[in-house]
Parts: sequence; C-alpha cells; structure tokens
Amino acid sequence: MGVSRRLAISMDCQSCHLKRPGDFCGLPPPVMAEFNALGHPTLYPANATLMTEGEIPRGVYIACGGRAKLSIRARDGKTIILKIAGDHQVLGLSAVVTGGPSLITVTTIELCQIKFIERDSFLRLIERSSHAALACATMIAREIATSFDDAYDLLLARSSTEKLARLLLSWVANEPRNRDLCVPTEFTHEEMAQMIGSSRETVTRLLSDMKRKDLIRLEGATLVIPNRIALQAIMS
Repeated sequence: MGVSRRLAISMDCQSCHLKRPGDFCGLPPPVMAEFNALGHPTLYPANATLMTEGEIPRGVYIACGGRAKLSIRARDGKTIILKIAGDHQVLGLSAVVTGGPSLITVTTIELCQIKFIERDSFLRLIERSSHAALACATMIAREIATSFDDAYDLLLARSSTEKLARLLLSWVANEPRNRDLCVPTEFTHEEMAQMIGSSRETVTRLLSDMKRKDLIRLEGATLVIPNRIALQAIMS
C-alpha cells in the first residue's frame, strides 16, 4: 500500500537528518544526550504491528520517519481506522504514562524508522527531566485535541457521502490552491471504508458517483480533485 520512502537510518538522535524543532527533538542538549542513549532506532517494513489493542505496550514507539495507521476493532468485528499517524508522532504515549492497555492497534503502512524506548526507561526520563515531562504533556494534550476534532468531524457528517468527501479533502487540507489537487491513491477502497466506518461496496459506489459528476478523477496512480469548492459543497 503506497510507495515506501527511502530512509537512511541514523543511530544518533543528536545528528539525525530527520530531526526537527518541537516534540522530543527539541530537548535541551543535556537532556537530549540522555534521550539519545535510550532505546534504539529500527527500520520496520510495511504492515508491521507495533502495538495491539487491549495489550499493555512494552514502551513508546517514536515514528521518526514514515507513517502508521491507528485502528480499533468495533463490536461487530469490523476494523475502523481512526487516523494515519505522521512523522514524529509518539505511539503508545498515553498507555505507557497511565500504565493501562493500548486502546488502539498500530500498524505501519510503509517503511518506517522507529525509535523504541522501554516503558521503565521512558518513565524515569520524564520523572527526572521537567523538559521531557513538559514535552510529554504537550504531546498528550495535542493527541486529545486532534482526537476531539476527528470525532467532531465524524459526528458532523450525516452520510457516508459526506464522510468520504471529508476524508478526501483532509488529504489536501494543506494545499492553498483550489483546482487540480493531486494525491497518490495509496489506500484501497477497503481501507477508505475503514476510515469512514462504511463498507467497501459503498466507497466504490460513491467514488464512481464522484467521478461521474467530475468531482474527482484518476490519472494513473493519482487521484485528482479538480475543484475543492465543488467537493466541499457536498458537506453543506
């Protein structure tokens, strides 16, 4: 699913080319040196399960590069994809801090560089360092806020058509243009259905309807949204 990004694994967080401001990457030098000594970075292939819903995670998984899907199992046995975790998200953070089981299953969707830190080592770090504790609290607060936004968007949508339109538009949310917005078609119809709580058949039918109405079109492996405003009108 999708094309794996090329990642050159770095064993040193202080000189890592994936480093960016914020999160744990922004720790002051003395704390960063301690953080650097914890855990180990590893390259995980696509479809690797990092955490399983209902199980207590062994530690935190920091997605230095690559993406993973966060999913849950509904009561009827269906899988629901809650979101796609982007670069630098700390997976398992809430469960490790509270000591409870993971509420989600985390599976890589492409080649990922992951830094794993065992639970006890991570907890000792945030106990000793106020900088690390503040970074941890900030990320948990951000996680709560984005989860609320995701739930609000899902509840606001009144139909599968609206939910699918919201999903497609979320993939081009950072694009300032209106016309000819392009995104790789890296998710299957089944996975898109899991993202909006629908069925594969429904997603296939809705995508066909959108193509017939010129709301979207396919150009090889690329999905094109020719007019964002027209797609947004579905949600009004």
